Amino acid sequence: SQPYGGSDKSNNGHRYDSIPIVNGMISAGMSCQLIHYTHEEHDKFFELCKQFDFIIVRCNPGQIKADGGDQQKFDDGMRAMRKAGKQVWPSPDV
Repeated sequence: SQPYGGSDKSNNGHRYDSIPIVNGMISAGMSCQLIHYTHEEHDKFFELCKQFDFIIVRCNPGQIKADGGDQQKFDDGMRAMRKAGKQVWPSPDV
């Protein structure tokens, strides 16, 4: 496991640019929530994701595996979100 989720994260566990992105979206009148993915709560995370209109992924490749998780399982979950009509950026297939 990497401290705070990786070298691109601040001590709150979010990428340095995530908070300004979220605040910009909120300022534009959107609802935006930051949620952490942990492989131990994979199913709970994706149940929560079903409630959103779109998902912006802010996790670098390799961080899920470094934390003991399964990148393929995460990517498959995001593909399922797309199949259910949710927009996912970036798509795991890009």
